[in-house]
Amino acid sequence: MKNRTLLLSDSFKNLSQKKLFGAWIFYHAAILIFFLVSLIIFRGRIGVDSDLFNLVPKSISMASVKKADDKMMSVTSQNVFVLVANEDFAEAKRVAEEVYAGLKDSKNFESVSLYNDVSAMGEITDFLYQYRSYLIDEKTADAILASDEGAQDFALEALSKAYGGFTMLPLDNIDSDPFLLTEYHLQNYLAAVQNAGTAMSVKDGVLASSFEGKWYVMIRGVLSRSGAKLASKNNAITEIYRVCDAAVAGAPDSGTTFVYSGTPFHSHESSTSASREISVIATVSMLAVIILLIFIFRSVRPLVFSVGSILISLGIAVVATLAAFHKMHVITLVFGTSLIGSCIDYSLHFFTHWAANKELKSSIEIRNHIFSGLLMAIISTGICFAILLFAPFTILKQMSFFCLTGLISSFLTTIAVYPYIKLPANRGNVRFTKGFSKVIVKMEQKWVGRTVIIFLFAFSIISIAVFHKNVKVKNNLLTLYDMKGRLLQDEITASQVIQYTPGGWYIVSGDTEDEALANEEKLRRQFEAATEGKIGYVSTSSFVPSKEVQKKSREAYKKLMQSVTEQLEALGFDDVENFDAVMSLMNDYEVKKNQYVSFENGNVPQFIESAISSAWLGKVDGKYFTVLLPTQVTDYALYRALADADENVYFISKSQDISVDLDNLTKMILKFFIVAYILMFIMLRFFYSWKQALKIISVPLLIILVVVAVFALANINMEFFSVTGLILVFGLGLDYIIYMMENEKKVSENSVLEPFATMVSFVTTIISFGALALSSFKPVHLIGLSIFIGLATAYVSSFFYGRHAQNDK
Repeated sequence: MKNRTLLLSDSFKNLSQKKLFGAWIFYHAAILIFFLVSLIIFRGRIGVDSDLFNLVPKSISMASVKKADDKMMSVTSQNVFVLVANEDFAEAKRVAEEVYAGLKDSKNFESVSLYNDVSAMGEITDFLYQYRSYLIDEKTADAILASDEGAQDFALEALSKAYGGFTMLPLDNIDSDPFLLTEYHLQNYLAAVQNAGTAMSVKDGVLASSFEGKWYVMIRGVLSRSGAKLASKNNAITEIYRVCDAAVAGAPDSGTTFVYSGTPFHSHESSTSASREISVIATVSMLAVIILLIFIFRSVRPLVFSVGSILISLGIAVVATLAAFHKMHVITLVFGTSLIGSCIDYSLHFFTHWAANKELKSSIEIRNHIFSGLLMAIISTGICFAILLFAPFTILKQMSFFCLTGLISSFLTTIAVYPYIKLPANRGNVRFTKGFSKVIVKMEQKWVGRTVIIFLFAFSIISIAVFHKNVKVKNNLLTLYDMKGRLLQDEITASQVIQYTPGGWYIVSGDTEDEALANEEKLRRQFEAATEGKIGYVSTSSFVPSKEVQKKSREAYKKLMQSVTEQLEALGFDDVENFDAVMSLMNDYEVKKNQYVSFENGNVPQFIESAISSAWLGKVDGKYFTVLLPTQVTDYALYRALADADENVYFISKSQDISVDLDNLTKMILKFFIVAYILMFIMLRFFYSWKQALKIISVPLLIILVVVAVFALANINMEFFSVTGLILVFGLGLDYIIYMMENEKKVSENSVLEPFATMVSFVTTIISFGALALSSFKPVHLIGLSIFIGLATAYVSSFFYGRHAQNDK
């Protein structure tokens, strides 16, 4: 019976050349039309993403909480801080003012702030005075309501402040505010701000701090949507660098330096670095391929068509990915450069026979000769990439979709376009084929192949057994991006100067605004008790209490009012019994009944909204959310335990949560590998004998063993990206043994050409993936390294496994 691969191949080969070329045109035109439609529908939202946070999976499963966390991150992740440093405060302030003037009107920023506006003090005190009966904190209100002594103590404290002269506010309203509640609330608000944890304080109208003999003046900016497009040339970060450089250009010896802090600076650095790597990897890989093709084929035509196929494949992969995902991460683009090696495989198989196989009299015959191998290769690779499309991780989906669309394009180009290429006049002029045939003859002996395969298995198993403690499926988000150089030093300095290093936060939910605030107040009490009040935090309810606390405040205020006559007399007012202020206070209390301070009532002033902009998230997906942000995380287990005890509280620690999610995702990818393994074996058994199928399917097992062994020897964890590389190797590595198996069915004097083409395609693929392994960016490095090791193993094992396949039928 005729081999099933040949039957399938014949069914495709019977298609007319015009139909195949029509399929090539339809495929590429459909993707281009899809891209144009997406460009119109999602105008302004299609582009390259360089945000580091989007490189890793989201750590929250509940949709509403995830949206709330995304909303917070959209604000906080766009914050940038520039510290202007000089030994002379006046000079530091002057330069800061010049930088501020250069940035404040830029479209790249939502806002830029330098000055601590003291003119807002009047607005603050007016608000605190107007709502003084609603803003007594819960502890003080409880003390006042607990006993008459509590109320008396509060009244005496107010008297001591009034007579002692240690008040922050003038006593102009003492007749209507005899308990100095406005003063008390102002101190509480300032304490809440101080409790937020930074070491910056107001000096001469700006936020500044002295550290190790230098003054640091802070400029804070929030990036706009256009400014946050860090892959563009004119973005907020490049503008900051330009304005800061210009500010000190006139006085280079002034001693003024800048400290840059914030996620956008690192995203910009990684984006710039990735762009440089794209250029280097693409250029080096392309040059290596060009030199190799010219040297081997001694003709320009294979070079022109191969490079053209690569460019078409890369172009169609880019537009397809942008059309499908709208945002393509720059790392997907970096990884996509590996197609330079992969996409050329099909071209190399064609042009090897085109240049050297005199038995084949036309380009169509060449296509028919190699068709079964190419078809099986694209099917096996396609299965692996297609399975990754189901991974719950956008970047992984993008990578697999990018490679899949590019490889299909290259495959169609080979079978639909190349048959139109005329054969050269002089054939058989290909370098290295004679020397390669001699090598093959020496390797024909079975003991050579068996020795190599046994050695690879033994080396892997022994290495894993000896270094089994180094075999770990473990991810650490903090190692994916290595801060270095100027930015590393800047972050260290900024942390020491600002003294604010949050490592996690609580997201608190409620069905209503008031319920969310009440839930946060409950968490605050538990948090303060658990940390013994030693850890500061930012919270919404510190500034806008829940209605329950405000009601308690009103009750405490009412109790204080029972002794208002005595308080006014103690303050020196005469004829208090007939004093209008007493009646006014009583009336004011009744008039303001139910005038709670809340966002829904619209009476929360702008200065408070600004102070808690990163804490109050408001209504998201039908629920209300607020954030309690500790200034530091000292005990992750303790902090998480507080959240686990309340269904309305969620503790988010990006580095830990995402690392755990990456661990889970890594295990899921391994399950995908098993699924792909089973599907691939079923497919192989359909086309090949049991012995052939088992030979082919054993290659991925050997790949895994060798990669794990090498990683164990180098003490490198099996992280998400290296495991992802393994499943990609599964698809690419099987191509080699499939080519070998298919070639062994076609015994002739030219049978050496197919192994030779396989060897050349392996070299070109290793060049591109080897370049990825040299990347300084950890995810790209890990993918490249695992694929490099895996492909080398796949080629070596397939070279020997494929021998004498004709006897295995």
